[in-house]
Amino acid sequence: MQIDKKFISRMTHIYGLIVVVSNILAVIVPTVVSTPLGDSENMRRWSEFLSSTNLADFSIVAAFSVPTVVCFSYSSRIFKSEEKITRSVAEIPSVFSISSLIGWNLYYLLETPFVIYAKIHLGIRIKGILISSWMFALFSGLTAWTISYLAIEILNRTVLLPKVFPEGHIRRNSFSVRPVFKHLLLFCFVVSSVFPSTLLLTSLISVQVNNSLPVHAGIIFITALLLLLALAITLALSRIIIRPLNELTEAAGRIKDGDYKTRVSIVTNDELGTLADSFNDMADSLAEKEFMRDTFGKVVDPEVRDYLMKGAGKSALGEPLRGETRTVTVLFCDIRNFTAMSEKMAAADVVSLLNRYFTELGKCITAHHGIINKYIGDAIMAIFGAPMESDNSARDAFTAALEMRDALERVNAVFKTEGRPQLNFGIGIHTGPVFAGTIGAESRMEYTVIGDTVNTASRLEALCKAYKVDLLVSEAAAHHLDSARTEDNPQIPPLVFVAEAEIRGKSEPMRIFTA
Repeated sequence: MQIDKKFISRMTHIYGLIVVVSNILAVIVPTVVSTPLGDSENMRRWSEFLSSTNLADFSIVAAFSVPTVVCFSYSSRIFKSEEKITRSVAEIPSVFSISSLIGWNLYYLLETPFVIYAKIHLGIRIKGILISSWMFALFSGLTAWTISYLAIEILNRTVLLPKVFPEGHIRRNSFSVRPVFKHLLLFCFVVSSVFPSTLLLTSLISVQVNNSLPVHAGIIFITALLLLLALAITLALSRIIIRPLNELTEAAGRIKDGDYKTRVSIVTNDELGTLADSFNDMADSLAEKEFMRDTFGKVVDPEVRDYLMKGAGKSALGEPLRGETRTVTVLFCDIRNFTAMSEKMAAADVVSLLNRYFTELGKCITAHHGIINKYIGDAIMAIFGAPMESDNSARDAFTAALEMRDALERVNAVFKTEGRPQLNFGIGIHTGPVFAGTIGAESRMEYTVIGDTVNTASRLEALCKAYKVDLLVSEAAAHHLDSARTEDNPQIPPLVFVAEAEIRGKSEPMRIFTA
């Protein structure tokens, strides 16, 4: 995945600007909110002290400096590597917005020692000052946090994250400050309920205190009760939403692991119910497609199935490819005297014998990257090097043939104990160019190979009878085996020259070998 660092850098600059604007707005909010002053003369003396020391300006600068430093240092850290970018880019809204809260808390901490100094040296009563200073820092921090987080999160989700993670699968750190959905609901509760309720309650108390009126405790009690009720509603809503989402996530994980019988038990007529119904329908569709895929893999070789289903058998326009020319090795294997043997057996016994025989020999072929292209009665046609390429298809075919000998011995040993006839086969192997692809009518096609190489391999297999051997390898295949026979491949036995045979359709004799 190629990451556009310049684009991410531009976005982080925009995010930083949002944080600055949010903090500017945060300074404005407390100025329109009344706070309980208590003793106006006391506050006047405190204001004069602030003016003489420029403390307020210094604290505001500190409150603005912290977010700037945090945003800059975090951006610098994640740009050290692409790995850090992918791990940290989703955390930017949380980190940048939290920096504002840190800055305004620092503002309060910086002001507190000066308040204590004013109490000691000027005799100023500090209770009301500390309360009003804390409220200023609280309201400013919450305002900056709310505005910056929502603005950056929206931009991050709609612009930056789709660019960095076009296919999803956003990485999550072991320790993350990024809120999950439950935390987002609690955040909404704070912003929409706690924050405005506190502002209104503070303004009301300020009016009562500043006009020497008794504070109405009932209003505080009712506000707290309403906030608890809003919190309960938020938690209940989060449970209603999050539990089905967790169930869907767990079910999706089971489907990913291949359990297509998975179902979710979400029954409701809202959007979650629609999603659950769609999920169950999807699971049914996937189960059906998996059944078709499994069945398809039994009709054709699994490698051909996967090759075609992945779209490798289609052109860019989606039309089936008619094929391509490539060099492969073709192996033909035929049972000797099977026609005469089968005439003495019941049809069901013939099918049972062939199925067991084909199963054992098929394992040898697929174990060496070959595909069984077709069964022709009691014969097997196998291809090595198509549709999946091989670095030496002749080596793969020859090794498979040697293992087929051993497999035949095992099959015959079992058949002997069961009173079944003993089988013998002949194998022909030839390497050369073929036309490989999907061939047939528009309504019925198959993947196969066509060419003189196929005919030659078939005729070599037929010559096994004449030369009384069970394996014949063409000169072309032998040449590829010689190149594969090195000290690293001692398992490839040397070939034995058989003859220069006349091959039907060939103008010149062909040197053939066995092993």
